[in-house]
Amino acid sequence: MEDLFVSKDEFCGSDNKLFTTCHPGYMYFFMITYLHCLSKQVEEKLESTVGSNWRANNFWYGVSIDKKLLDTVFGSIKNLEESFFASGILGKDDELRKAKFCTRGEEILPAIQHKYAHLDFRMKSYFIVAQIFSKHIQLSLHQVVKLASHGEDPASIIIQDKMIRIDDVSDTLCKSIMKSLQVDCQVDYCSTHKSEEDTQYDFQSFEIYSNIYRNLKPYVVELFEKNKSNLDMDSKIQLNINTKCGCSISIFLRDIIEVSLMSVIESMAKDILASLTNKRLFGNYVPSYIFVFGDPFNLAQGSKIHIAYTMIIQKAIDDGVYLKGKDTKTFVIRESIFKLLQTFLSGKKPYIFERFVTGTLCQVSSETYGIRISSNPSRNSIPFTRINSDGVIKNTIAEDGSYLVFIQKGKPTSMKELIIQMNEPNNIELEILQLESSPSTFPEKYALLHGDTPGATYGLYLNCLSRYSIGTYVVEYEQISNNLSIKVSRGCMGDIENYVDKRYYTTTNIPEPLTLAYI
Repeated sequence: MEDLFVSKDEFCGSDNKLFTTCHPGYMYFFMITYLHCLSKQVEEKLESTVGSNWRANNFWYGVSIDKKLLDTVFGSIKNLEESFFASGILGKDDELRKAKFCTRGEEILPAIQHKYAHLDFRMKSYFIVAQIFSKHIQLSLHQVVKLASHGEDPASIIIQDKMIRIDDVSDTLCKSIMKSLQVDCQVDYCSTHKSEEDTQYDFQSFEIYSNIYRNLKPYVVELFEKNKSNLDMDSKIQLNINTKCGCSISIFLRDIIEVSLMSVIESMAKDILASLTNKRLFGNYVPSYIFVFGDPFNLAQGSKIHIAYTMIIQKAIDDGVYLKGKDTKTFVIRESIFKLLQTFLSGKKPYIFERFVTGTLCQVSSETYGIRISSNPSRNSIPFTRINSDGVIKNTIAEDGSYLVFIQKGKPTSMKELIIQMNEPNNIELEILQLESSPSTFPEKYALLHGDTPGATYGLYLNCLSRYSIGTYVVEYEQISNNLSIKVSRGCMGDIENYVDKRYYTTTNIPEPLTLAYI
């Protein structure tokens, strides 16, 4: 890597043609290169701050990463950690360098409690953190698991994380502006057409629409920039209607905010508030608070236009909560998460410091669970395999009645799907075994248990999902309140009647108290 960055090879500069690639090899190389460059910048900063002997000291890296970036680029915290080793930031046998990782917003409760000291965060209560980006909204459901005490910060764990994809907000804003122009628009005629003020322009025509729309986004950005220090609702942008003459239209900031921006913000507020009632999101819980972060328009933080944005979204969310008949209190926070944490941590211990001392606080299973497939009503065991998303076989379970361990006691409850496949899919039941509690060692995940292993059993009849034979099912599990909810869903079917008459998934809830552990 060092030789690469001092190379004088000018081959790359000999061809200015750019290309796009999704080849995983190139992507991985770029990722490692980026982290290596980041490491070099950190080292230079340490050299100037601590001195040349900084390498002899202990250094801890606290890494906070955006969840979408984590999911789409690295895939998991484990992969991210391995990238830190591959790029040289961490060393396998280097006890002086350690790192802890979290998703952005995961450790936000202490900073929120500091900012809103009057709020009552009760034990095992819930709150939602909504982070708004230009093309998606990240919703995280937190549960309070530790209250603030003398010298101790409160703590929460994330019960569920959901990503809601939205259309690019800047494009949506411009489309909304264009829509309003088609309804009500005042034309500033050029000198040639000033005497012909009855000239009609069709703003739905492709030529006029594309000519205005092409220049609209940068002009809107420029108008927002001009209103950083003073909000002038009569300020405007002027756009030529076509390239043949000087006729133009004026779009005032007042119209952009009161018509178009409000409609875009109200749509985002609806997406956030859907989490309160949609059971696929957080409808099974009763959150006490919603905290909203993020500015998808990249407005200058603290500027007049940014304050106007936060006021509009605060009102939209408050109105939505009222219409849904909920008691949830909402807070749109003007600072970014980074700024809020930076302010809170001034003069205090570093971000995610507790993880280096006590470990990562995780929700873990209080028992071990295994699954097997049997025919109904004969109760004969059916062989099946565990496969990954590419169809590669990971485990093979014979027809001897063995259980496959898929949840391990004392281990974090993973949101990763378990895909199972079988060759005899008719009249089948998924049997779930909850092992009896034992102080002895626990079986590893994906280990096989003898069919006579003692414990409580639960059943899911899979023939209720389809009138046809299905060979593949997806098993998922999550904590809902004090229940472990296990869901089995079927794959795509070829007959449309199957979608109308049959459910897509079936679930069973196993009572299990919330269990926490430092990992």
